[in-house]
Formats: sequence, C-alpha cells, structure tokens
Amino acid sequence: MMSTSDTDWFLPVSVATVLGLLLAVKIPELAIIVRTFRPFLSFLAIAIWLAIRLLHIGSPAWDSSLFHVLVLSLHQLKENVLDLAGSSQSIISVIQWLWRMLEDILGIILLIGTHRLIYCAYHYTVAEWKNLVVQNICDFAIHNIPPISSALNKYKDKMGPELDELLKKNKNRVITSHLPLEGRPTGNIIAELESFAKTENATIAEGKVSGTVYPADQSHTDLMNKVYALYSWSNPLHGGIWPKLNQCEAEIIAMTANLMHGNDRVVGTCSSGGTESIILAIKAHRNYYAKRRGISHPELICCSSAHAAVDKACDMLGIRKIAVPSDSKTFTLSAKAVQKYITSNTLLIYASAPSYPQGVIDPIEELSAVAQRFDIGLHVDACLGGFVLPFAAKLGYDIPKFSFDCPGVTSMSVDTHKFGYASKGTSVVLYRDKELRHAQYFCYSKWTGGMYATATIAGSRPGALLAATWAALVSIGESGYCERVQSIIKASEKMVEGISQIPGIYIMGEQRPTMVVCFASDEMDIYRVGGMMSKRGWHLNDLQHPPCMHICITLNVVPMVQQFLDDLSESVHEVRKEGASAKKKGSAAMYGSVGGIPEGPVNQILEIYTDLTLTP
Repeated sequence: MMSTSDTDWFLPVSVATVLGLLLAVKIPELAIIVRTFRPFLSFLAIAIWLAIRLLHIGSPAWDSSLFHVLVLSLHQLKENVLDLAGSSQSIISVIQWLWRMLEDILGIILLIGTHRLIYCAYHYTVAEWKNLVVQNICDFAIHNIPPISSALNKYKDKMGPELDELLKKNKNRVITSHLPLEGRPTGNIIAELESFAKTENATIAEGKVSGTVYPADQSHTDLMNKVYALYSWSNPLHGGIWPKLNQCEAEIIAMTANLMHGNDRVVGTCSSGGTESIILAIKAHRNYYAKRRGISHPELICCSSAHAAVDKACDMLGIRKIAVPSDSKTFTLSAKAVQKYITSNTLLIYASAPSYPQGVIDPIEELSAVAQRFDIGLHVDACLGGFVLPFAAKLGYDIPKFSFDCPGVTSMSVDTHKFGYASKGTSVVLYRDKELRHAQYFCYSKWTGGMYATATIAGSRPGALLAATWAALVSIGESGYCERVQSIIKASEKMVEGISQIPGIYIMGEQRPTMVVCFASDEMDIYRVGGMMSKRGWHLNDLQHPPCMHICITLNVVPMVQQFLDDLSESVHEVRKEGASAKKKGSAAMYGSVGGIPEGPVNQILEIYTDLTLTP
C-alpha cells in the first residue's frame, strides 16, 4: 500500500499516465489539442516536479521519489488484477507469468535508458550540453514569448535592406510573377538575358572573384555549351534511351578513381555537387556500419573546420556530429585527438584534402591508421583538391598521401565542376568497394509504379551535365590539368609570399601548394579589410571561428595576383589609418552584430537572407 508521503506524487503520475494513454488514441480532434500544447509539456513537467520537491522540503514526502511511486503503483495494479482473477489458479499463474514478462520488459527499457543517460553524460561535452539548453530556451522564447519574438522581428526588418544590398538587387527591376497571357518572342527573351549576362559575367572575367567560376578560356566554355545542347533533353534515369550517357558516367567515375589511386574494386557515382557527394557518403556509412553493428545512435567525427555539408548530412540522417577542434597552428585534424572521441557508436572519420577555410590538408595517412585500428570508415573530402593535388604531385610538389593509397580511406568526394572544369552541378563520390556503394542506393520494389531504384538522391538528372563533364575531362587530359595546376600553384606561392610581407596580417596554417590562401590579423578587424577589398572590386570569402578570410585561386585570378597584393596592402593601410572606432559596414557589421548571439536567432537571420534569394 502507498504511504501518505507517496500520495503527493500519485496525482501527477496519474495525470501523466492518462495523458500518455490519450496520446496513443487516434482521435483527430485530440491530436490537434496535443500538438497545440506539446511544446509546453516538458517545461510543465519540470515545473511540477520542482514544485513538489520544493513544497515538501522537510516533510515525509521529501523521502519519497517518483521512481519509488512508480514501482508501488505497478505493484498495486498487479494486486488489483490478481484480485479480479478470483480463485482460479490457472488464470492467476498466467497473469503472474505475463506480469513478470511486463516487468522484465520495463526493466530492459530502464536499463537501456540508464545506459543512454550515462553514455550522454560521459561522452557529451560541456559545450554540447550548453548549446542544447541554450538552443531549446531560445527556440521556446522566440516562438512563445511575444516581447522576444517582437524584438527579433524588428531586428530582422532592420537587417532586410542590408541583406538585399549584399545581393545587389536592382530596386527598379521588372518582376514577372504571373505567366504572360501570350508567350514572349524568342529574340526578346534572349536580348533580356544577354544584357544581364554580359554585365554579370564581366565580374568573373575581371579575375577578382574567389573560386566560383574555374575555367578561363572561351573555347572551353564553347565546348561545354555545344555538348550540353546535344543532350539538353536527356535523363539518365531512362538508361535504355541514352546508353552513351551511362558510358559517360561510368568513364567519369573510372577516370576520377584512377586519379585517386583507386584499384579495380573502387567504384562510385556522379552527383549534383560536393554537398550531395558528402551526404551520400555519410548515408552509405550509416547504412553499412550501423545496420551491421546494431548502432542506433550513430556518430561521426570531423574537424571543427569541416564543410557545412557534414552538418546538413547529420541533420538529415540523424547522426551526432562530433567536432574536434582544429590544431591551433596547422588548423588540421589531429589523429591523436580523434582517437579520444571514438566510441562503439562511431561510423566514420571525416577529413579534408584540403579544407575549405584554411586550405590545409589533414594528415590522411595517420587518420587512415586510426580508421583501420578501430575498423571504422574514413571519408576524404577532396572536393576542392581532387583535380589539383594529384597533378601537383606529378609536378614534383610535396603532396602527402590523401587518397585510396591510404588503406583506411573508405570513400572520397571529388568535384568535377571545380578544378575539373566541368559545367556546374557535377561531382563524384567514390567508394573502396561495391558493398559500401550499395548502401548509398535507394531501392523500392513494391511501388505501384513498378520497381524503383536510384543511385543518388535525385531521380531524374540532367544527362547533358554528364556529357559535358566527360567532354571536359577528355578534352583537357593529363597534360592540360598539369599545366593549369602549375599556374595556380605558382600564383598561390607568389600570393603567400606577398601577404607575408604586409604588416598587420599573416597567413593561416602550414601552407602547402594548394589553391586556397587564407589570412587573418591580430591588429585589426579582418572583415573591415575585406570591406575595403570589396570597394576595389574583389569578392573574397569571409570566414569565422577564428575571424579570417581567404581567396581561392582560379585561372581567372592567376594574372591578377600582383593587383590583389597591391589592393590588399592599400586596404590594410586604410583600415589602420581609420582606427578601431570607425563604423563597421557590410560583413564586418554583420559578423560583429551576430558574434555573441545564440544560434537560433542567427539562423533566423540566415533564413531572411535565403528568403530574399528566392524573392523576385
């Protein structure tokens, strides 16, 4: 029987039980009510628990506990059921057996929950717990506390025009939001687009844009356009209609695998870009390793500088991302540090060759040994370096091993639409064997539309891009890539040397011959330097944690290296001359204003920016 001290807990336990039963009942009206109040249930439960505890300090109820009441409630329920069974021993025996089974199941659930709680308490970092709490509080406040949501909306309204300015939207632009009653003449359409394209493409031709567009010669652009036109209506989903496209895709994969030191067992697929390649690789590792090892809470280990596509993949696939802080000097992922975070739930290590922010190459050989030792996957993100590093090695530059010649590497992502000089929207994801690639596929045999299977996320794909990618690779050839890489590396070396001689700024990371040059400053706001460079027509990439910026050297940038150094020197001089009290504008103002704000509100500002890109 329950004591007086236990009854204080009985009412909330009973209410919670009734609510739980109601949640299981499929009544549409009730579902609407539950959805309305669900966001408040966690806070309400914590408040009730605290109230009961605080109100009964020093009383007999203080010595009781919720767990104790639950056990007593189950015992009381068992006695009541047995009383209803009467004197039939056979029925009583069946009820007792079933009840023991129920208690065993509840015990197993309790053990699993306890294990998960201990695991989280031991393995989750203080920063992770802090972010979780702060994020939940912020989300609740933004959506449920009017003064806070009102203040955020005012801030968003203020940021809107500034973000619109960053997108360089013409206030006098003509907007077409409805289909015209009569179709426009072809010449009229082409004339409108040509007028904009001429101005917009001129920015790239100036050679002042970091990354973005990688080829520089018109003849290559003409080739891409002609090949695209040949297959502009094709769709690889219907392989029997366009068999040549299947061959093109297979040959793209084979040529890329060969560059990455892949043997005959290395396979892959083409995707829409680096982000999809990374998502597919992580999905394949989750499906392959998690299912075979009974992992229900998979984890991925990467460097804090890993590409945001990793976060996107983990968000989509329900994977916990463990970000290991990069080395404070080299900005690479330490193999020794990685070992500290490996658990029974680890699927793979994610490494970069090179990383997007600082352009440094992680120690893939060391990480490969770690992956082999713990029998986990190792993905190498070579989206930037895949068509640079192999040719740099052929040219005699000191390039560490980063591909399938490291036995622990299980997958790689290589962008053909960057330094492979293919049209935008193509990449390759490679796997050490077919079994891992199979884990990437989606197969559904019971669809009413027939048996369905796709290798990538997309169903229909533009076959013209595959044809153009194949044409790019075979038209340039090994000698052409070597020539292009040579000019990029020489430009990189000259830029690094020149930046090192500018007082007030410094190069970040150990510089190897790559295409990314990253710099920062301890004396001034580096974003203000970037603002000054923007005034001079440069489009650089602002980075954070720590504040810095980089330029990705393309063939368009190569002849502009000296101009870049001259402009950078003048920009640094101007910022120093203005002093720290000068008003911040552009990215300097944006990064400065959001630096101390929790993730939730900042994400809402990013949502505004994305909304503006989708607004006519």
